[in-house]
Amino acid sequence: MKNRKFRIKSKFPVAFAFALLACAAFAHADAYLGANDLEPAALKAPLAVDSFTLIATEAKGVTVEALDVERVAADGEVFNVRIKLNGSGSAEYRAVKFAASAAGKVVVYLNSSSKTDARVLKLVDAAGNAVAELQAPPDAGTDAGMASADIPAAGDYYLFSAGSGINLYAVSVE
Repeated sequence: MKNRKFRIKSKFPVAFAFALLACAAFAHADAYLGANDLEPAALKAPLAVDSFTLIATEAKGVTVEALDVERVAADGEVFNVRIKLNGSGSAEYRAVKFAASAAGKVVVYLNSSSKTDARVLKLVDAAGNAVAELQAPPDAGTDAGMASADIPAAGDYYLFSAGSGINLYAVSVE
């Protein structure tokens, strides 16, 4: 019997393996909103996406936009679309609403829309009580930041900018 060496001549198996790893990373998530799954649009009204709602109004819209340069997070997630909150928000506009089925954690992939200034993404409950403030790092042009916060109980929650623009790439509720 001859000793044979095997070579992978295609990049497909490697790409497939990375895709499986990415899927496994969110297999334990109760809910996942990925900008990569959305079509580019200028939203002027709320848009329901699975268990999430992008809250936009005619006067204070949200933009889903393809990126010229992809953003890569520290955990290897790659994003080529972003959700632009376009400025400060509230539970009534420029926000992402989600329901948590129990106490848990929310992980957000995000950047400030500024290249120099970090910004604050607020997490509030349905009553408007502050739950956490997450830091959106400046957009260096290639990296996606990550931030997480504990969710204290089941219920509806909102994510929005405390002031100025923030770009979201994904939200995972665990």
